[in-house]
Amino acid sequence: MPARQSGSFYRTSRGWACRWYESGRRRHQSGFESRSAARDYFNTVVRPRLDGLPTAPEPLTLRAFVEERFLPRYEATRAPATVQSLRWRLERPLRGFGDTPLGEIRAGEVAVWEAALPPRFRHDILRALRMVGKAASEWGYVERNPFLTGANPSPPVVERAILTPAEVDALAAEMSAPYGSAIVVAAWCFLRPSELLSLERRDLGDGVLNVRGAKTARSRRSVPVPLPAAQALDELPARLDTRLLFPAPEGGVYALGNFRRRQFDWAVHAAGLPSSTTPYTLRHSGLSWALASGIPAIDVARFGGTSLAMLEGTYAHLLESSVDTARARMDAFAAAQDEKEGVADGS
Repeated sequence: MPARQSGSFYRTSRGWACRWYESGRRRHQSGFESRSAARDYFNTVVRPRLDGLPTAPEPLTLRAFVEERFLPRYEATRAPATVQSLRWRLERPLRGFGDTPLGEIRAGEVAVWEAALPPRFRHDILRALRMVGKAASEWGYVERNPFLTGANPSPPVVERAILTPAEVDALAAEMSAPYGSAIVVAAWCFLRPSELLSLERRDLGDGVLNVRGAKTARSRRSVPVPLPAAQALDELPARLDTRLLFPAPEGGVYALGNFRRRQFDWAVHAAGLPSSTTPYTLRHSGLSWALASGIPAIDVARFGGTSLAMLEGTYAHLLESSVDTARARMDAFAAAQDEKEGVADGS
């Protein structure tokens, strides 16, 4: 029976390393902060494997887990814009704990760290971080989610500006073709900027837009096209060089940052609109118009690719008017039924 290996440990330019023989080949692992850390790796990961026993998961830092395990899995089921948002939300956690092994992250340290986060972004950052911790726990890298430190209340709803249809038309008039039409379509069809700029001619249906959603890679939804948006789409020139409805001047999908800088921001100024107006203001305005017009909230949520909870949190004041509209319609229905019954009795 061959002698049981104990491994050897040595210094490298990256710290400490260990080496051993496995399957007839010499193998090594480097990057440990101390000799003890290298020995612990050998004893908990390598030796059980050599002895044919169940092995502990490879010790990973938070950064390595996010980049090598979590994000590749997340990217497979999410749209690029959603992945980009998640990366942005994880920037601060990776600066704070990126080089710390997952098993050494303590909830108490995370609680102190999160208390210093900007209030405006704290909820979203913690939500993203806890998503990572949940995956690490479910996949066996840690025994429990180290980022569960207590409640994570949503921030107060920030009142956003709502443009009127006339203001949207004024903004569109300041933009060159075809981007003026894009402004009208974005507002009346409740589109996120990434959804708007990736629209293709194949997405045009009979009175609807077949929108490829920004949240997941395969999501689809049908959005009604009101008359102002239909007229704006009819004005688009026929093009054979691209499938996109609103391509960048040099071709391809218009990057949102470039669109804002080259097309949108100066048009906002020229139209005399508040400087806080962004491409997302168009979607917000369109959702507000839909609710104010009496369209049921559940339909607005479906057309907008969002949730009722989001509508209730962001557009509560408009939902009140929607309730009034619903009550009036039910009263009218009841009156019509009474009238039918009266006619039937009289006959």
